[in-house]
Amino acid sequence: MADRSYPVLLKLKDKPCVIVGGGNVAERKVLALLEAAAAVTVVSPTVTWTLKELAESGRIVWCAKTFEPSDIAGAFLVFAATNQPEINLAVYRALGPGQLITIADRPDLSMFTVPAQLRRGRLLLAAATEGASPGLASKIIGELTETYDEAYELYTDFLAESRAVILQQVEQPSVRQRLFKRLLDEQFLRDAREGDAAALWRRFKEIMAIESRKV
Repeated sequence: MADRSYPVLLKLKDKPCVIVGGGNVAERKVLALLEAAAAVTVVSPTVTWTLKELAESGRIVWCAKTFEPSDIAGAFLVFAATNQPEINLAVYRALGPGQLITIADRPDLSMFTVPAQLRRGRLLLAAATEGASPGLASKIIGELTETYDEAYELYTDFLAESRAVILQQVEQPSVRQRLFKRLLDEQFLRDAREGDAAALWRRFKEIMAIESRKV
């Protein structure tokens, strides 16, 4: 059986995450982690201007020093993102039980990878090739960018809110399922592309009334 990765989305709010390295790769990791509200620490003698500003504003902790094993104590996720293979390997060897690591230059030792991704509000699309071709993963995401445009941010927010209304107000499972299916009608997406939130909710009330009358 092939050794395949298991796809999963992690809730990282306030989870301690440590990035060893302060260059552009580390910067990208940090920015993504901050979007997930993680508690981020960067360990590196030097960092990019962006990381320096984030540290000065208190959004991340910057340990301006060379790596020591104690730097990753208690971390949930560890990112070894230096341009020095020996340091990245030292980070790996310092792992404690239950800690997960990704290493910039050692996919064979990495326990997880961060896929190419496209986010539209609540919608997250990801592509990965398990190291075969990061460029292909990026190309696929690029091809999805136009299809899944910025309207999906409004649309998925509406879907979340309308779903909550259905679950609260509709008791019959069969009616719920019909309503959930109707929410995927193309007209809702067209309303979202026009930025017309009021039209979304008018249409929702109409189908609520129609479907609720059906036996």
